[in-house]
Amino acid sequence: MTPRHFSLLSRPVACHRLWARTLGTATLSTAALAAHAQPAPPAQGPGLQLYGLVDAAVGRFASPAGGVNAQDRAVTKLDGGGMSTSHWGVRGNEDLGDGLSAQFELSSFVRNDSGATGRSDALPAPVSVAADPVFSRAAWVGLAHPRWGRVRAGNVTSLLFLNAITSNAFGDSTVFGPLNLTTFIGGPLTGGTAWANSVVYDSPHFAGFNGSVAHSISEGQGGGNSAARLAYAQGPMAASLAWQSVQKNPTTFADGTSANNTRAWQLAASYDFEVVKLFAHVGRIENRGTATTPLNVSYRVWDVSASMPVGAGRVLAGYAARRTGDTVGPVPATLAGGNVERRVFTVGYDYFLSKRTDLYAMVMRDSTQTRTLPAPPSVVSAQGTSFAVGVRHRF
Repeated sequence: MTPRHFSLLSRPVACHRLWARTLGTATLSTAALAAHAQPAPPAQGPGLQLYGLVDAAVGRFASPAGGVNAQDRAVTKLDGGGMSTSHWGVRGNEDLGDGLSAQFELSSFVRNDSGATGRSDALPAPVSVAADPVFSRAAWVGLAHPRWGRVRAGNVTSLLFLNAITSNAFGDSTVFGPLNLTTFIGGPLTGGTAWANSVVYDSPHFAGFNGSVAHSISEGQGGGNSAARLAYAQGPMAASLAWQSVQKNPTTFADGTSANNTRAWQLAASYDFEVVKLFAHVGRIENRGTATTPLNVSYRVWDVSASMPVGAGRVLAGYAARRTGDTVGPVPATLAGGNVERRVFTVGYDYFLSKRTDLYAMVMRDSTQTRTLPAPPSVVSAQGTSFAVGVRHRF
């Protein structure tokens, strides 16, 4: 992978090799995430792989993941999963002949700061978010063919989350990634990052295009979730569009703090200029409430981010905003902010010690506007700055 350090004033051939290897390092994280999007890899021989990632960060955190509010105070802590949520799993495949293969994956989140499984504990009513089961990250089995695509059944990563994490400079970070924080964490979106009881079809690649459709079966409870994604990647350019509709049955794993039905779409694009890779997103979240308490509140979400190779690592920067112009209900001032607007700006450096191990330092500015109680409701602004250093290791 990337050498520790070489002068760019050396011979031209050495310079060319240095840049090639540095750019390879700069795309390591996104390449690993994008591997999940490859729907129908060529069938390989029988195999079982143990894999995972352990990430730990220590620093001063000025706000909860759902957004800063006026009463928050900065806390010094060690957080398990700063740039990537720590996890482990097993996956495998069997060659069935004529290009057909059987595949499976079982994957579990782990909080390496405490040793607990999952990402969060159960939250009591009226929130009622269940704690993560052991294999809440992934638990599916399927059949794949390079010409016909792949079908998976079980607990599968949601297509909207897949669309976000494979097309922003901060990858799957839900601690420092501006796009993920404004879209998936503590906001109006429901559905979480993985859907239980799902059937997913992933198409093969054709002329740079591939697509996926998913449905989460309600199993007689009413509701049911549906999603679709279309992606294009050719040379330095990539673009993708994802859409999802969440009816709150069946209950998904750790899908936020709302029982509301929601719809959302997200358009992503990126271009690799070699000296810097730029990413951008625009999207919309529609909060439709419940059958007994319907709502019609829409949120606009957009972000830009960049990854620039520097030395044996990369400089990361990103800005994202989520805002609604509709009337939203007031909340107690002690709750996480952002029900009117949330803006997140993050900058940092990710340094690769090897292909599998990196060190990082991040600074994040979180700003929210919240309509608060008691009456008459007013909009309160809050800001907080967090910073941390961490280490991430893949195996």
